[in-house]
Amino acid sequence: MYSRDRVAVESCPVFIASNILGKRWTILILQSLMRESARLGLRFNQLQKDLEWISPKVLTERLRELETEGILDRNVDASTIPPKVSYKLTIKGQDLRGVLTLMQQWGSKYGGEKTSICMGVGFEKCDGCKTRTFESQ
Repeated sequence: MYSRDRVAVESCPVFIASNILGKRWTILILQSLMRESARLGLRFNQLQKDLEWISPKVLTERLRELETEGILDRNVDASTIPPKVSYKLTIKGQDLRGVLTLMQQWGSKYGGEKTSICMGVGFEKCDGCKTRTFESQ
């Protein structure tokens, strides 16, 4: 009985999505990659600067996981020394824009005083917590 229940849970779309997106910092990495300025891709050091509280080791792990899941592309320009590596959302990754927008709205509505930095200035101008709006421009 247990194994059948486990299979049912593991085939649940919410379970699948939470396994991919639920690891610490993954959503914030996606936020950075959804910025208008990131459409052409972001280099590792740009992501690291934007997400300064994430260790390079964890950032590397999350980027690899997102690449494995087909959510982002890792592009290597080997014509330079050292090679330039940049990360860009795939169509699958861009499809998460609506999910992150809803998360942002929910957090704003129910986050209480924790969201006061963003209140009144709108998401597009908020930089206190380094969040950005995901609405298409």
